[in-house]
Amino acid sequence: MERRRFLKGVGGALLALPVLPSLFKTSPAYADVGNSKCFVHFRTPHGGVWNANMWPADSALTQTVQYNHAVRRGALVASTGGGDASISPVLTAKSSVLTPAVVAKMNILRGLDITTDMAHNFGGSLGYYDKNKEIPQEPRATIDQIMAYSPAFYPSVASVRRRSVAISKTNSGIYGYRTPGVASSGVSNNAIGGTESSQGLFDTLLGGVASTPSPGGAPRPPVVDQVLESYKRLRDGNKRLSQEDKLRLDQHMQAVAEVQRRLKAPLSAGCQVPARPTSDNLALRPMDGNPTRNVEFFRLMNEVLAIAINCGSTRIVTFGIDENPMGLTFTSRPAQGEDWHQNVAHAASEGGTAQALIKEFNRTFFSGVFMDLVSRLDSFSDGAGKTLLDHCLVAWGQESGNVTHLPFSMPVITAGSAGGAIKTGNYCDYRNLSRQLSGDSTTGTESLWPGLLYNQWLSTALLAMGIPKSEWSESSHGGYGARPTFDTGSYFFTNNGFTQAQVYTDAMWQKTGELLPFLA
Repeated sequence: MERRRFLKGVGGALLALPVLPSLFKTSPAYADVGNSKCFVHFRTPHGGVWNANMWPADSALTQTVQYNHAVRRGALVASTGGGDASISPVLTAKSSVLTPAVVAKMNILRGLDITTDMAHNFGGSLGYYDKNKEIPQEPRATIDQIMAYSPAFYPSVASVRRRSVAISKTNSGIYGYRTPGVASSGVSNNAIGGTESSQGLFDTLLGGVASTPSPGGAPRPPVVDQVLESYKRLRDGNKRLSQEDKLRLDQHMQAVAEVQRRLKAPLSAGCQVPARPTSDNLALRPMDGNPTRNVEFFRLMNEVLAIAINCGSTRIVTFGIDENPMGLTFTSRPAQGEDWHQNVAHAASEGGTAQALIKEFNRTFFSGVFMDLVSRLDSFSDGAGKTLLDHCLVAWGQESGNVTHLPFSMPVITAGSAGGAIKTGNYCDYRNLSRQLSGDSTTGTESLWPGLLYNQWLSTALLAMGIPKSEWSESSHGGYGARPTFDTGSYFFTNNGFTQAQVYTDAMWQKTGELLPFLA
């Protein structure tokens, strides 16, 4: 890491800085480090959110094009009222957070199918198709691990603390190769270990170089105070520092100061970075049945992760969220062992209290966790007229589609354009409405339609991150991931007089290496 990326202060204190492109002599030098992309993925359990709760109204879809079958899109818009902004009943947050500017940076993708009987799984949303939580017949590494070891994503790891970070309690759903980064070694049967601790994240990603205590152990003031004079000289005395970089520098100092004010902890003498938290989010447990604590649990991690991503300590983060191991439901009803699984998730397709709880789980997660990190990333300027979020692809996927266990219309919610690699501000509906699989709105049963292939979303994410196809394309189709087929679920097709092959055609598979429609 270059010396210009630190502020040096009293007693040798050092504060890591984000990239300030106007201090680079040439634009290519900035391009090497300042335009770095980042990928963040949240996975939540079960799915099972009714169509009417998850998606915007069909009236929002104003454009139709042919792409294997007719696919539709519309501009993404949030209505406002009562202090909230709402894209759909689940995709609702405070209007101060879900602003028109942020909505314009999002995409809502509907009608993406995994073509096998997934049931319960950990890794499906990132490409490890572990149906029934078993080792797949044709395992593939999750796409975050393809990114993490690609020289296109990390040309240098000299200043990178961790290529990727997995947030989880038990199974992270993240699978790499037996020898990290070496595809020929085969996909590991063991998920990559995760962490849940905000203190642990701080230690790993933001912990400073070796600190030495001051004489007698006397506390030192926060590092922001120690480097204040150095900060002022850089901000106000360097003629090369652009207005954008001044804003970026101010934002970074404010974010670090926010962490330190919350921690209320002094720093030791010596070479320093912001202080280690004196309390951990794990102290919030037990938190089952306490949605306020559930949100705070993740907010404390988001606070650390946003600064870490801004400083380049890591650029890949995945969240594997599960209600039972973590002891949370984002509602006042606790998981209680298998109660949530059996009596809420499995009953959600019938409506009533179960569907209301599933809706509350996902709405609280969206507003309090997903949007919290999105807002933090959007608060950092990139020094070139954009924000850190604009360089990122932040995505939310679920274990199942609108019916628990079934992999039709697997939701994908995104924020950020990955440095302009994809278009945003879209509600995209990729379902084939001429091939209804099940359901009848007059009986209250959730309807199912096939759509495009989830593999194409995996490819879209890899392409958006700049990973060349030569590192991941399949010989059996143009995109990423295994090409499985339904077994027990095949009746959805045969009962309606057509076959899987007629719905998910070879021509459709060969397009899985392209960006999804409307995003190019």
